[in-house]
Amino acid sequence: MPEILIDKIWLYRVVHIENVAHILGNGLTTKSHEKADPNYMNIGDSKLVKQRSDYPVGVIPPGGVLGDYVPFYLGPLSPMLLNIKTGHRGITKRPQTEIVYLCCNLQFVIHHCNEWCFTDGHAKDALTSFYNDLNFLDQIDWNLVKERYWKNTEEYTDKMRRKQAEFLVKHEVPTSCISHIIVYDAEASTSIQKLIDELNLNIKVWINPKGRFYY
Repeated sequence: MPEILIDKIWLYRVVHIENVAHILGNGLTTKSHEKADPNYMNIGDSKLVKQRSDYPVGVIPPGGVLGDYVPFYLGPLSPMLLNIKTGHRGITKRPQTEIVYLCCNLQFVIHHCNEWCFTDGHAKDALTSFYNDLNFLDQIDWNLVKERYWKNTEEYTDKMRRKQAEFLVKHEVPTSCISHIIVYDAEASTSIQKLIDELNLNIKVWINPKGRFYY
């Protein structure tokens, strides 16, 4: 397997565009954090979010429960995003124009955040393993996390779980860790760029690079 270079690994946090202003001013936080957004707009499966709140993290340190962590995907085009687009599994259907990616470089995050871990699949799955050592990054299927198509097959029955590998940062991630923001279209880009300019931040805005981030 080729050497895994952590400075080449990107972490993706998918949020509603209405949450971005608060995040840029306060950083990415858990919902129980003192700087958490009281008006945060959830875009995922509310039932799953509740279940994750007290689901144990399977490695110590850092330990605790998933609700103590800010979660990131390790690739684009998650099953959750498709469910948001389609309204499948009871998730509120939303246009992809309302969804943005907050993108952080792994090397930069671990330099600024002391407590973190990662998984080889969806964090709330009994088959998933947790790791607190970067030497185990090879346990992630790096080809799969970047793929557009992730439906389980006879040859690969664990595809959907593995696609959703996560990097978890305890409590908060400062705004300074956000390198760029990916949006769906020019209108969203203009809106986000205005917020960045108002706060005098050095964050780039990209419109769906190479068509790889939206369904």
